[in-house]
Amino acid sequence: MTKKKVPIKRLLLIFALVEIALVVISGKFTKELELGFDSGKFVFRHVSVTYDLQEKIAEEFQIDEYYMLRGEDPTIYGSEKFYLFFKKLFGEATAVGTFNLLRMLLIVDLVLIGVAFLIRRSLLDRPSKPQITFEMLYSFLEEFVSETLGKDKIYYTPYIVTLFLFLWICNMIGMIPIPGFFEPTRNLNVPLGLGFLAVSIVHLSAIKFKGAWKHLQNYVNPIKNPMCALDIVSEISKVVSISFRLFGNILGGAIIILVVSSLVSYVVVPVGLNLFFGIFVGTIQAFVFTMLALTYIGVEVGD
Repeated sequence: MTKKKVPIKRLLLIFALVEIALVVISGKFTKELELGFDSGKFVFRHVSVTYDLQEKIAEEFQIDEYYMLRGEDPTIYGSEKFYLFFKKLFGEATAVGTFNLLRMLLIVDLVLIGVAFLIRRSLLDRPSKPQITFEMLYSFLEEFVSETLGKDKIYYTPYIVTLFLFLWICNMIGMIPIPGFFEPTRNLNVPLGLGFLAVSIVHLSAIKFKGAWKHLQNYVNPIKNPMCALDIVSEISKVVSISFRLFGNILGGAIIILVVSSLVSYVVVPVGLNLFFGIFVGTIQAFVFTMLALTYIGVEVGD
């Protein structure tokens, strides 16, 4: 006997009704359920709470300042020992944000390595669905590399594929409903670091193919290139442009989701917002960043 599939519309309707019921019970988040022990007695009751959107935004995006102003101990998702280590290393002013960011980057790296290991381990003559998906992605990006740099420089493909997958996982991981999870790319340090890395690879590639002196003459020899000062500014602007584009879109999307979700009491709409800003915008921004990095390389070393 074949199992009857539950229609998606019915699932969405049930989900919406559950969310509406939770909002009604909680009094639009003015109350929350308290379950535990108080003075040796078991309690199960509603307690009044305040929902301040400004505080919520500060807690999400300015976490170090938030806890310093409130004078509270931060909520740590992970090892307390590692947090104390970062607190001593970076100081109290940035300890929480730094710890959370590095923890998320470690998770992203483990996911990326785990996926690569599983796909590599299960390579088959008759490919599985994950293998087909990965091979399609690799072939798709390999074609871009071939068209931009030439077939003789196809060896740049692993870098381009890794860059895209890293950014995509960073942008997607914030959608997982686990406390403490967020998109590492909404922290400026990550896009800025990737931007510096991309531009560094551009210049190292140019030095490899043109020679160090021939390439550096464009920036230090005003006789050969009277506009060398502007070219230096242009290279710096590449880092700023490619980094802030990614950072602004991911951070802006996260703020919009939080603000709109609070206005509609987290009913139904946040699901659509997550699908748009999380999946669609996150994928587009990962692709745009990757293509810009490839284009910068192509300008210097392409045929």
